[in-house]
Amino acid sequence: KHKMASSCAGMVSTASLSARRGVAGNGVTARKAAARAPVRAAFSVRAEAASVAAAKIRIRLKSFEVNHMKAACDKIIEAATATEASISGPVPLPTKRRIYCVLRSPHVNKDSREHFETRTHHRLIDVHQPTAQTIDALMSLELPAGVEIEVKL
Repeated sequence: KHKMASSCAGMVSTASLSARRGVAGNGVTARKAAARAPVRAAFSVRAEAASVAAAKIRIRLKSFEVNHMKAACDKIIEAATATEASISGPVPLPTKRRIYCVLRSPHVNKDSREHFETRTHHRLIDVHQPTAQTIDALMSLELPAGVEIEVKL
């Protein structure tokens, strides 16, 4: 009892210590936190300005059908070159194969199986130095069904 009483009497809570030193709850001093706030705000403004004047648009296409993919790539390239933007691509990315193994009969002939596969084809197109007309042309394109498009600025 005596040891606990003496050790508890000398203890000070960490909250009171941090309040004395001017430290916030997460270990950052108030001065440092105040100094970081304008830097974060300036960085977000710069990031927004960079996205408005994008130097490159990256378009990633996915499809199960190669013919639909080719048609979509041709339309994107035609729209971008009509507005005098430079293009790199379409770059063929690795095709993903997903194989499904299915039993031929539900009860007997366990060794007799069928294999089915889906192939997902990927293409990458970069549009360099896009203008407002380029973006409008790309947004108004009618692309074939079955082609998934990801656009990054």
